[in-house]
Amino acid sequence: MIETIQAHYEILTIPFVAAFIGWFTNRVAIEMMFRPVRFIGFRPWLGWQGIIPAGAVALAAKATDLITSRLIDVQGLFVGFDAQAFAARLSPELDRIADTIVRDIAEKHMPQMWEALGSDMREQVRQGVRAEIEQVAAGLLSDFAANIETIFNIRRVVIGTAQRDRALIAELFRRVGHKEFRFIEISGAWFGFLFGIPQMFLWAVWPAWWTLPLAGFLVGYATNWLALKLIFEPAEPRRIGPWVVQGLFHKRQHEVAAAFAQFVAERILTADNIVDMVMSDEGGTRLRALVAKRIDALADQWEAHPLAAMLEPSQRAALRADIQKRVGDDLAQPGGLLHSFAGQAVDVQGELFSRMSALDALSFEGTLRPAFQQDEWKLIIAGGALGLLAGWLQVVYIFEDMLREVVQR
Repeated sequence: MIETIQAHYEILTIPFVAAFIGWFTNRVAIEMMFRPVRFIGFRPWLGWQGIIPAGAVALAAKATDLITSRLIDVQGLFVGFDAQAFAARLSPELDRIADTIVRDIAEKHMPQMWEALGSDMREQVRQGVRAEIEQVAAGLLSDFAANIETIFNIRRVVIGTAQRDRALIAELFRRVGHKEFRFIEISGAWFGFLFGIPQMFLWAVWPAWWTLPLAGFLVGYATNWLALKLIFEPAEPRRIGPWVVQGLFHKRQHEVAAAFAQFVAERILTADNIVDMVMSDEGGTRLRALVAKRIDALADQWEAHPLAAMLEPSQRAALRADIQKRVGDDLAQPGGLLHSFAGQAVDVQGELFSRMSALDALSFEGTLRPAFQQDEWKLIIAGGALGLLAGWLQVVYIFEDMLREVVQR
């Protein structure tokens, strides 16, 4: 065997080629999870779409199940919510609404009376409107909080986001599991090298052409399989002799929780996404009904004002309709009342992090494992197939001369 190795020094390359096979197949497997975002090829059988983009909606649904069942109690988020204090924080926005109502509506419905008022009286009216608008805002915010479960549907937000942007869900899983994916890649090289050592000695004593492709398949298959096992198992710390072992993903629970919470809060459960969802389904209908009720009460107060009492009934109805429209149009605008409420009322990121950090091992595993489990077998088989191809190329381009010598003997 030593003579064979000395005569064919290229045998020494086998562990290194096996390391490359292990690294390359794992690297390709990772990319197959995320790319391409859209299907390339001819459906249904000839072509490929990244596993996570292909299953983005289903993965988003699983993530939503975890969020709604274990991480966020939507109604509980608003226990103790101080609508009055929150409304006071929106002072610039309320000033703008009051100025708009006074300028546009007063000048439109009662221009002569408005001009007849002195500047001091106009400012007094404006301040009165501003105070009443803040009270209406506080009432609306209180209504939003009390009716949040009938207005806001987390599942629709998350799944709707996944349907619009599959790449975003892929980015979530890549961000949360970036260290695990890196481990898969690097471990492929180490495992491949270790598997290549016995393969090298076997080839030295028995250089059958089919052993390298077979070994390549086993290396590609086994490195992917082992890497996935080491990421998630064991879920709980387990002592083996002097060592305590635990799945790599589970060791990083607090780190993963921070990354998951930040991404979901900043990219998925955003004010824009929440407002778009609320205003486009039945939640928007309920929301508008709450707004109409509060504005009607405000309009009733304003109609009792001496200035409004001088208007014709038809003008009062038009005034009421204008106020409804002004506030309704402003509601969902960036920086508007609903937008501010959705983005600032509660600390979604903090709530997600604290609850996710405290999850049991099985529930925590559910944040990343579904991305692998859905088509895990495809990744493992793909690794084996690429390893088989690499082993065959190794035979053809590196050991062709050695095989010719064996055949001639």
